[in-house]
Amino acid sequence: MMFKRSIPLLLLFTACAGGESEESPSSFSASFTASMGGDGDGDGDGDDDPGDGDADTTPGDGDTGDGDADTTPGDGDGDSGDGDGEPEDPCVLKCDGKIDSTPNTCDGPYFIGRTAAKGGFFFGGNTGSATDDENGACGPVDIPVNLDQGPDHFFRIWLVQGDTITVTQNPNNWVARLKIHDEAECVGNAKVCSETPDPATIEYEALKTDWFTIVADGRNLALGDAGDYTLMVDLEVGPNLDECSCL
Repeated sequence: MMFKRSIPLLLLFTACAGGESEESPSSFSASFTASMGGDGDGDGDGDDDPGDGDADTTPGDGDTGDGDADTTPGDGDGDSGDGDGEPEDPCVLKCDGKIDSTPNTCDGPYFIGRTAAKGGFFFGGNTGSATDDENGACGPVDIPVNLDQGPDHFFRIWLVQGDTITVTQNPNNWVARLKIHDEAECVGNAKVCSETPDPATIEYEALKTDWFTIVADGRNLALGDAGDYTLMVDLEVGPNLDECSCL
């Protein structure tokens, strides 16, 4: 009895193997794959469309195509124009500046834009809660006229060789000390210090093209030389080319 039942199955298998089926072996394999729910790109979503996080070579999924995180522009990977930490155009900072209401250190200054300085930059602040970040920048502190021992505020501006700036610090009933460094790091002595305390004023011509640091200081903290003040900076453009063409 078992032998008789196996005959129809054997005949059916022979017919399929002999080409009597309408589908070829390859199409049968493809239809079988589709019926299992696969899609050929490794994500099991039933399609072959990009953008599915499948690590193939189709854009939009973490591979080497556009829009993912590889080396193609526009997707946060270190290339131009995608806001991913690439250095900004330096002219933006030079022309427009960067506001800081508490510019207490040389490493964290208020950047004065050239555009604002051309029109007359104005700042109102208070050094009462600032630190005494810089001393002895005007010369030996054993000479009273050189004292700059009050709390400081720092401002940075990009100057082109031949530019002239006029800087004025107006303290509110305390003795101010104004200084200018011809670099960004505030290293060593200032290039020039104010000689009058109220207002403290400096007119300075840039001898090179570089960042310059303005320090709004007080003479002696022990005597209360800190508090409310205003700072004004006026830039007169010199004869040399400003490569950023700030307005």
